[in-house]
Amino acid sequence: MARIIPPGPVTTSHFPFAGAVWQNPLAQPTPARYAARVTIEYVFKLDDGQTFNFEVDTERTYQARFDKVEHPFWTKLDFQKCTLCPLSSEEFRHCPAALDAKKITETFRAMLSYVEVTLEVRTPERTYVKRTDAQTGLRALFGLVMATSGCPILSRLKGLARTHLPFSTMEETIFRTVGAYLIQQFLIHKNGGEPDWELKGLNLLYEQLQEVNRCFKGRIDAASEQDANMNALGSLIYLAMGVSFSLEAQLQEIQHLTISPAQLEK
Repeated sequence: MARIIPPGPVTTSHFPFAGAVWQNPLAQPTPARYAARVTIEYVFKLDDGQTFNFEVDTERTYQARFDKVEHPFWTKLDFQKCTLCPLSSEEFRHCPAALDAKKITETFRAMLSYVEVTLEVRTPERTYVKRTDAQTGLRALFGLVMATSGCPILSRLKGLARTHLPFSTMEETIFRTVGAYLIQQFLIHKNGGEPDWELKGLNLLYEQLQEVNRCFKGRIDAASEQDANMNALGSLIYLAMGVSFSLEAQLQEIQHLTISPAQLEK
């Protein structure tokens, strides 16, 4: 959900789901170091003087009370419901990710994808500034909001959201995604579990993400008049396809980015 504060030409939207009522059954536990609120801000500056601010709390949690009030038809859980969705329509009236994406979608529903914007992304550690088109900026923002939403599938990417890198290339996405996944497998191994060194689970996850993004795009298409939102979701689908279809080949291409070990004593 988003709260709008219109100080003149500037619109600020917040995603402040604090205090969970429902716990995501597939979510990773949040380490103590992330107990403090972490906010990432997106600032879209249009050439006509309009400015749109979106503040995303990466540690927000789903609140059932937002599900009990009315929202647009395209946010209903049963509308274009993902084929993989584990949520019951008897318990949830709306798609958690759609509620989080509602204000973004409504703000840019009539914008063309090629409109030029100056985009600032402010994290606690650094600020990124890029002159780009609306579609590229929205792809990054949608990706961040969806990965930190209450969706049981999308929220598996929350670890990457905590080290958010806007405007990432396919090469950077592969590097970060595989690195994060292998860290988890290493810790599983150290704790006596059975690690997935062949990345089968990662491949399966990105196949699922591709399907979720495809279904979610149906919601966004229904809510939009022009193509900025639509193409942003289309880009996310392409990104998931790129990871799942050719992961091993792309790992070969980024071998030059890996670290060679020191010579170990025998």
